[in-house]
Amino acid sequence: MAIVATHAIEQFAAVMKMDKVSIYIPTRNRRSLLERALQSVIQQTHSDLEIIVVNDASTDDTGPYLDNLRNIEPRLTVIHSDKPKGAPAARNRAIRIASGQFITGLDDDDEFTPTRIASLLNYWNGLGDDARHISGLFTQSMMTDGKSSSPTTDRKDEVRYEDLFYHNFIGNQIFCPTSFLREVGGFDETMPALQDLELFLRLVRRFGPARLVPDYSYVCYVDDGRERISKNNQKRYDAFEKVVQKNSEAPSYLRPHLFMQLFSPFYGTVPSLSDWSRMIRWGAPPALLAKMLRATVRNALVMARGYARKRTA
Repeated sequence: MAIVATHAIEQFAAVMKMDKVSIYIPTRNRRSLLERALQSVIQQTHSDLEIIVVNDASTDDTGPYLDNLRNIEPRLTVIHSDKPKGAPAARNRAIRIASGQFITGLDDDDEFTPTRIASLLNYWNGLGDDARHISGLFTQSMMTDGKSSSPTTDRKDEVRYEDLFYHNFIGNQIFCPTSFLREVGGFDETMPALQDLELFLRLVRRFGPARLVPDYSYVCYVDDGRERISKNNQKRYDAFEKVVQKNSEAPSYLRPHLFMQLFSPFYGTVPSLSDWSRMIRWGAPPALLAKMLRATVRNALVMARGYARKRTA
């Protein structure tokens, strides 16, 4: 009887361990934003969490804030870096020590809705045998400037390797077994931009398609006053070249579609004459060239309005 009871307890403990989720948050000098992000994790309805914050050599009061919070929040692990190494390196430090079976990330200027982790975990557990054939889960996002919000509508139900050349249908975060991220080597710390997309390409290629959970549980702040890496054009061009090199076996017709991602509304880059020349040289189809023309006009108008606002400010 005691043996049976012990076995049942062990089984229960194993199931509970399966529900532990690690959440990594890299941060640097954004203490007030980090506090909002962390509170959204601490208040999750699913409580079996490991929260790993990597302080990338902040010079504001981020360090003391995290140390004080760690004293009252036992699920929080804090890693302080002496020198800034960038978000990909910070994420990898967290991935290496994560103890949860599942893992996902949060940017320090964004937040989760209260049921995000429970929703993702319940969906995964409901997949049954199908879970063996997918790489991870993702959701739509709620985009906000702090005043008004709008949901994304660009995510596919299932995202395969070639899909990611056309568009990053996953977004900026994925929920998956921790072992998957370790097996593909985590984030490439040499990537100057597009780190999420490059990781997703490796992850989906290795473990199968990623699947959409019908939810809007990730809140992404996109107000113009926030400094984001996405504003650096040259870094994205350099990152594009690295992605092409790392996916040299991909069909050549995918290259111009990948290149078009540099001119999305989110980045706002206006295609140059050199960009147009490359697209034509690569044999981009007429429909894609028409899309590039629309992007040229749209991004140029947005840029002009931005300059006008600055002059009148």
